[in-house]
Amino acid sequence: MADVARAGAAPVAAAIGLDVGGGAVKAGTVVLTADGTLTGTAVTGTALDGAVLPEGADSAVQASEIRIEHQVEADGDALSAVCAAIARDQYGGLRSRWPGLPVVWGVSAAAWIDPRSGRSVFSPHLGGWRDRALPQDLSRALSNLTGLPVAPGASSGHAPGAVPVPSVINDADAAAWAEARLVPPAAGPDRMVLVAIGTGIGGALVRKGAVDIGEHGMAGEFGHMTMDPAGPPCPCGNTGCWELLVSADALAARAGRASARATIDDALAGDPICLDAVAGTGRWLGRGLATLAAVLDPGRFVIGGGVSTAGELLLAPAREELARHVPGGRRRPLPSVSVATWGNRSGWVGAAGVALERAGWPVRSLATGPGPSPVE
Repeated sequence: MADVARAGAAPVAAAIGLDVGGGAVKAGTVVLTADGTLTGTAVTGTALDGAVLPEGADSAVQASEIRIEHQVEADGDALSAVCAAIARDQYGGLRSRWPGLPVVWGVSAAAWIDPRSGRSVFSPHLGGWRDRALPQDLSRALSNLTGLPVAPGASSGHAPGAVPVPSVINDADAAAWAEARLVPPAAGPDRMVLVAIGTGIGGALVRKGAVDIGEHGMAGEFGHMTMDPAGPPCPCGNTGCWELLVSADALAARAGRASARATIDDALAGDPICLDAVAGTGRWLGRGLATLAAVLDPGRFVIGGGVSTAGELLLAPAREELARHVPGGRRRPLPSVSVATWGNRSGWVGAAGVALERAGWPVRSLATGPGPSPVE
């Protein structure tokens, strides 16, 4: 893999990224070199409470993942403690390899995040992190584990001998940052909409390389558009939301399988029931994209999250429905629809990159491209 030592570039800072979603925490580390290049490290996950965190595929970055139970998601203290334990282990690996190197950390969360304070305003899926001061909560949890004091102030900058306060960002915004900043830019003007499909649906709008988070940091909650007013209740409080029709759980239920991963595997193997389930999910995806196209008029849609690994089995019917339902039909250019380059790694990679930039280290490029990413 691309390693700072092999590249011969001088590291100036490192970052830990955590992506906290429904059912799992994904994590990894990156190093920033003096010329603003983000590259990978050889630091990987360690065992946590007996659960081995599997190493990601060989690439410019490596990822770890731990599954979390529903009761942990519902307990804010327990969820923060899990995240702090993962960050502690990643810190230990980084500091043993690069003593004295400034290390910051960033957390992307499936929650509506106040951009000024990092506070979680609400989360449909992480019940324990609703209305919670996450930067302070997470840094306090890490302080309790390490015995180090929390760095003064609210910034995510490095403070020797102290636990830095993490940068906190919405998970879809973090993913969009990674897609916009760490992927070769598309030709021509770029107005991109990211739709990340996992436990729910996250979304973000990117304009000219910058993520538009909205006036209150809550833009992109596309998953909670009402698509079927007579549909089932959603954890957000509404009924018939888009994510209830397109999420990983919806896909698995449509196929009668235990998980989205099993459904997609069987669909790729040619199982007719699973093929039909993926196609049906793609059609609902396309109908929602048509609504977004009417409102936002993007040049391209980028589909991320675990469900996106179904590839063209999902995207082909989505494109057909988009063309069928978009206002103006054949009289207007249609946005392209493609799979996200970073896949399931985009949330933690984006969280790490944003943490570095907020601490004053600009990120200009990526050493090499990402490797394959597993489905949730």
